Amino acid sequence: MNLSTNPSRSTWRKIADSRLINALAAPNGMGRYLEALNPMWSLDQNRIPAYITAIHRETSDSVTLELSPNGDWPGFRSGQFCQLYIEINGRLHSRSYSLNRRAGHLAITVKAQADGLVSKHINSKLNVGDIIRLSPPMGDFVLPVQLPDAMLMIAAGSGITPIMAMVEAALKKGYQGGITLLYYNRSEADTIFIKRLQELASANQHFSLLPVFSDGSSELSGHFNQHHLLKALSFQNTLSAHTAAVSLPECFVCGPESLIQAVSEEYKQFGHAEKFHAERFKPVINVSGNTEVVGKLAFKSSQCEVSSDNRNLLEQAEAAGLQPQAGCRMGICHSCSCLKTEGSVRNMNSGEISHGEEYIRLCISQPLGDVSLAI
Repeated sequence: MNLSTNPSRSTWRKIADSRLINALAAPNGMGRYLEALNPMWSLDQNRIPAYITAIHRETSDSVTLELSPNGDWPGFRSGQFCQLYIEINGRLHSRSYSLNRRAGHLAITVKAQADGLVSKHINSKLNVGDIIRLSPPMGDFVLPVQLPDAMLMIAAGSGITPIMAMVEAALKKGYQGGITLLYYNRSEADTIFIKRLQELASANQHFSLLPVFSDGSSELSGHFNQHHLLKALSFQNTLSAHTAAVSLPECFVCGPESLIQAVSEEYKQFGHAEKFHAERFKPVINVSGNTEVVGKLAFKSSQCEVSSDNRNLLEQAEAAGLQPQAGCRMGICHSCSCLKTEGSVRNMNSGEISHGEEYIRLCISQPLGDVSLAI
């Protein structure tokens, strides 16, 4: 992010970060000295410090952090995410989390994953008063400027985080259309935001909550299917007397790839693929042909060489003991961009194969044969 492009930046920050002041404070720049006095005085617009002002336990394995960032925070659109930077055992880690609001405050909700170093740390080790750092908001999974007449929201597990922000934003604007939320979880106790959602549904005639619990305690059960879709449509009176004539609302989905694919197929079947929008937990792995990998990975700067396998280059570099910079791990943020000096790789999202010297994103690049990287 260019430091000169934030129009909301306060006058003192603009002056302190001006070319003249930074020249006078050479070689470190004014921001380094201010941050040493108070971390919240940082002038870094790419890693913006934020106090944790409150921590709310959502479920047994998820928490919401209320945050108070400094004056460089530019705001966000409901549905967007950011990179969260946090130091654990002397090493800086970053992960992508959706942004939402709680009681008017900026918030991030994190579900602890079984193999998640960062998510577990956030759930168990952070305290009110701690400082974390945030990237500027990213992502285009957002509500359209002109809201449609009806919206169907579908989420599973922690996929509710961007969906919740979108639902609350629409209702706050006085949205008069119908919003139906299909929300998949193991049980009510495992459902993030369940009380807030129930309160919204009770207080607002334009919002309907349709939970699906795999423990059998809900009206609907199992994975998403056409019956679930038609049940959701019946809440909006968009289902005609004959199921062959269905008017599908604009649809926003966040969750595992199996859910996204199932909903996408239904929208295609009814001829409304253009109304389908999705946010994924992980990148789409779209590779074809023989993906068996044989070869060597050479990390030039680290003077390290290992045998290659089918994992992406970021995972293989980390397994080799290296610590390349990384962020979203989905090919979105470009934090893991690296110079490939030799060899061929497959883009695991598009399936495209590229050769020779080029910059690649480690998290979505699969090596094909011998590959050399500058790291």
